[in-house]
Amino acid sequence: MFKRILVATDGSPASDKAVEIVLKMKLQDPEVEVAVLHVSEMPLKTVITPNVESSSKPIVLPDSTRMNMIREKDEILEKARMIAEEMGVKVRLFSRIGDPASVIIEEAEKGNYDLVVIGGEGLGRSGRILGSVASRVVNQFKRSTLVVR
Repeated sequence: MFKRILVATDGSPASDKAVEIVLKMKLQDPEVEVAVLHVSEMPLKTVITPNVESSSKPIVLPDSTRMNMIREKDEILEKARMIAEEMGVKVRLFSRIGDPASVIIEEAEKGNYDLVVIGGEGLGRSGRILGSVASRVVNQFKRSTLVVR
């Protein structure tokens, strides 16, 4: 049914479960192509200047912050790789930087994926029934979306 599946992971329990579900789908149909995507958000620093209300300016991140972002991304993708390896499934792992929902949708469209799978509750824990990233992907991606809780 689905031939190309993109699963987005942020390291949350729901996204780990999403990875496992997609890998089980691949086990049922080895022809399915699976890609695992992690999106790191680029932090912005708000600068308040006297006599100016406020402005947001991108900043150059200190090396320690960049290294922490890289380490987090590597740990999240490594966890997905280990799950795939334990199940005997080969997947493509990749990462991007940007607004998570926008990047997921862009990659899904660009890669011509039939299905996007995403955890329903990310690490933000806004108390909503559906996480903000999952909600945006469901509402904006034109093809099938599976939300895992």
